[in-house]
Amino acid sequence: MTEKTFDVVALGELLIDFTENGLSRQDNPLFEANPGGAPCNVLAMLRKLGRSCAFAGKVGDDMFGQQLRAVVEEAGICGDYLVTDRNARTTLAFVKKLPKRKSLSYQVHWRSEMEN
Repeated sequence: MTEKTFDVVALGELLIDFTENGLSRQDNPLFEANPGGAPCNVLAMLRKLGRSCAFAGKVGDDMFGQQLRAVVEEAGICGDYLVTDRNARTTLAFVKKLPKRKSLSYQVHWRSEMEN
């Protein structure tokens, strides 16, 4: 087995943040799917600074997991330790602006296929 060396390895969550991005013609909020998760956000910035990085975590075998894997690879982060699990769903977080309180509200959805 070939040994790999990295400046930084992060373990943690990788998810999709659905953030508000305007209103539809019917005044319904439009949400944009953005890659998220603090560990990978840090690795992406470190890659821009020229550091070698790897991420270890798990995503579901679904369209969002595929999107996240592609983003990790495009950022130049080693995704060899990113597991794709067909029995899990990729975590989704919906972020809503609360203008009156000048804050954000989060609703997170995650569930294993085994949890019916």
